[in-house]
Amino acid sequence: MQGRKIIWWLGFGVVAILMAALALAVAGCKATVVTPEPETPTPPAEAVVLDVGTAQTAQPGGTVTIKVTPTINDGSTVQSIKWTQTVGVQATLSGDATDTLQVTMPGAAAYRDALLGGLRFADRVAVQPINPHALTGAEVATFQAVVTTSSGTYRKTVNVTADIPYAVATGLANVPRGVPVLLNGEEQASYDWIIANPAGSQATLSYATTRNPSFTPDVAGKYTLTESVSGATIDVYAGTWVGAISGIDANGRPLATGCTGCHNGTVAPDMFTAWKESGHAEIFTQNIENPQGHWSLSCAGCHTVGYDPKVVNGGFDEAVAASGWQVPPHGDEGLWATIVKDYPAVAKLANIQCENCHGPNDGNSLHLNGTIDAQRVSLSADLCGSCHGEPLRHGRFQQWEESKHAGTSTTPARGLSSASCTRCHSGQGFLIWLEQGDLTKSIQGANGNATVDELRALGITPDTIEPITCAVCHDPHDVGTVSGVPTAATRPSSANVRVMDATAMLPSGWKAENVGKGALCMTCHNTRNAVHGDDIAITSYSAPHTAAQGDVLMGENAFFVEAGARSPHASLIDTCVTCHMEATPPPAEFSYQGAGTNHSFEASITVCAVCHSELFNGAAFQTGVAEKEHELGEAMGAYFLAKVPDEFTIKDYTPHVFNSTNVDALSDAIVIRKDNIESVFPTEPHGQQGFFIRFKTPVTFTYTPTGSATWAQHTVSLAEAEVRLGEVTTDGRTVVFGFTDPLVRAGWNFFLIEGDGSKGVHNPAFTMEVLNETIKALK
Repeated sequence: MQGRKIIWWLGFGVVAILMAALALAVAGCKATVVTPEPETPTPPAEAVVLDVGTAQTAQPGGTVTIKVTPTINDGSTVQSIKWTQTVGVQATLSGDATDTLQVTMPGAAAYRDALLGGLRFADRVAVQPINPHALTGAEVATFQAVVTTSSGTYRKTVNVTADIPYAVATGLANVPRGVPVLLNGEEQASYDWIIANPAGSQATLSYATTRNPSFTPDVAGKYTLTESVSGATIDVYAGTWVGAISGIDANGRPLATGCTGCHNGTVAPDMFTAWKESGHAEIFTQNIENPQGHWSLSCAGCHTVGYDPKVVNGGFDEAVAASGWQVPPHGDEGLWATIVKDYPAVAKLANIQCENCHGPNDGNSLHLNGTIDAQRVSLSADLCGSCHGEPLRHGRFQQWEESKHAGTSTTPARGLSSASCTRCHSGQGFLIWLEQGDLTKSIQGANGNATVDELRALGITPDTIEPITCAVCHDPHDVGTVSGVPTAATRPSSANVRVMDATAMLPSGWKAENVGKGALCMTCHNTRNAVHGDDIAITSYSAPHTAAQGDVLMGENAFFVEAGARSPHASLIDTCVTCHMEATPPPAEFSYQGAGTNHSFEASITVCAVCHSELFNGAAFQTGVAEKEHELGEAMGAYFLAKVPDEFTIKDYTPHVFNSTNVDALSDAIVIRKDNIESVFPTEPHGQQGFFIRFKTPVTFTYTPTGSATWAQHTVSLAEAEVRLGEVTTDGRTVVFGFTDPLVRAGWNFFLIEGDGSKGVHNPAFTMEVLNETIKALK
């Protein structure tokens, strides 16, 4: 039996071989063995899949029902369901342990409070800007279903968006008809707003007894809002959208014949020529012609004029509906030209035009009145934030808010105080200063430096002043077409700034060349106290202005070393911009996967590895420089103690509080004994070189008001005094350290390196040489 099986298998094998041979013969003996393509394995189904439905909308105070439906693919069984709210104004949940959740949305007041909590408020009467990030943060609530089965725990979220009576707003007082307007008042104890409407309007105020009332303009025209307690008023103009694009030129760039008849540089300023070459003029065009693009009507709110399906006021959405144009599933080259030809009403309102930044042109008295109206023009970053304030992809406004440019150190008070400060500490002042041309001088008035009254006449007032905003650095009509982080293919980026490649002669007595966009930064980031060097006589105890980054980068304005030791870092393309904005990713919470330029301007020390070895430890280098800087500070303190007599006179300049009033004034002169001094270390009181003097036993100082009605004579006991170097005297009159004393030059160098703030990174060799040579000079 076994033998028969063997014979059978052998016979079967022979037949198989013969059949294979026959097949080869039929194929001409040229067949090759073909290995079948492996099938793409079907991914295993998820163990448990949750369906919570699509996103929903709701009215404040209304209810919605959300249901979770688990699909069990692993044979497990549901053990529990738990709903929670993870984002948004707190709602009331019912059935949160079942598959069906009943949500009662909070009332309108709660949403309003949430919106106001996400906005920045200036202390002035104005239309309140609202950026998309703040609005979304107020109106969107997220609910999460957590389903636990015998195989594990699974989660899924769904959003519910409240339909609240607020909208994204630029902050201009030239507004679209039909869109809610939020107002802002000055800080005060109580409010009572009234509204005067144009003919035919039935608009009314909501929350009229609060700082932030609102109304919806229902007809075109002027609305006058008055806050009765303070008497403050603001005129708000409502109008409708028009659009401007009339065709395209041979290069595909937009034409606007209805605008350029006047905006030709003669009748009215020519802003069109620069704008038509900008990214603003082509963002819709660019997207709609990209076959790999993803443009949809959800982008139209920022990429077109007046898109708002909730309102009839002449916007892009109405042109689309009236013309029958359909957004294609993807872009195609040449599509823009087709739209211009076949759908001119759609093209007229496409891209980012004049009205996006200046408000609607039709239905009010502003556009053709021959003046540049404050209601239509703003330097505020909030205006740009109405589009560039929508993280993750469009979060540069929020990045800027985290920067010192947004006001942390650029305060309105400083910008209003003098012609010197306002040139770099206010947006308006900086632009006036640039236009002035001679940057070695402060803003000029009729007889030298502009007075505070002259600054007011130039438009720099508490009600108008802005910090260093987007439009201060970028001309919005000339922003270029390539932004983000440049690559080998796109460098140099065409996003322009107002000062490029070279600076004029600066207040610090030098000018920079071949520094790209860093020229703009250096225009303000310099010592601003004229040129300094060993061959130049010192005439004051002034410290270098704190923003000394440009001087250190370019190796300027230090004593005991040769001037002009330009850092290799100054040879980087665009200098400051490269490390602070391109190599350093923007804040993660306001950027998509770290993409785009970093408008917080905070450079990461880790970016050193981009050019240097990955083994280079930038933080360790900074530590070494900080230690050397501290060594110089101690050497200055030792020199001070060695030179002062056993008894000498000082005045304190320590800010303090007396009777709930901030006092920032010099004390009366007082005699100090050297044997009561524990330590001395440099500091900078009010822009002057000085020292912290720490006492072994506290010293009592007397402060006598000079022309102050807010505080009286008083005494303060201090363990440490803040003393300006020029007020260290032997007898109240004779200074201990004259201008020629090495300590004065050492002090300048100390504050130069300290004010740079990079701890040597900007110019390593120069920084270490300055510190070492200064320590030697004090021995």
